[in-house]
Amino acid sequence: MSSFDFEIDFKAFEKALETAEEAVIDGAINGVDDALEYWQITATNLAPIGRYKGRRGGNLRAKIDHKTPKVDADGISGSVVANAFSNGFNYAYYLHNVAADKGASAQEPGTVLDFLEKAKNDGAARMQRLIEDAIDAEVKRKGLT
Repeated sequence: MSSFDFEIDFKAFEKALETAEEAVIDGAINGVDDALEYWQITATNLAPIGRYKGRRGGNLRAKIDHKTPKVDADGISGSVVANAFSNGFNYAYYLHNVAADKGASAQEPGTVLDFLEKAKNDGAARMQRLIEDAIDAEVKRKGLT
């Protein structure tokens, strides 16, 4: 009777999986940051334009920013915020969440009161592609394709 024995070393396979996981996470972080930047720019372009001498767009447009992506056990998240405070009053919050309910509308063509929401909804497909492209780029950069 003859026997045939073989052994498989999974160490190389495990290392490849770890490298792939790191590449996907790093790419996703970069992609979420790219998506948030796109969302911020789009929201800024949609935000109502204030009338401030020497500063087209005023305080509101200057105060739209994106936060650094956060990584936790559930995934990667980020946000775009607008906080245009003046004397304790958050003009950005008022425009985005209150003014439309009171019958107000943006005065300049191409601007809207719900600039954050509209930018997010209109740009969702592009932001998804930015994330996917960044993951793909990181996987390729690490030589996994």
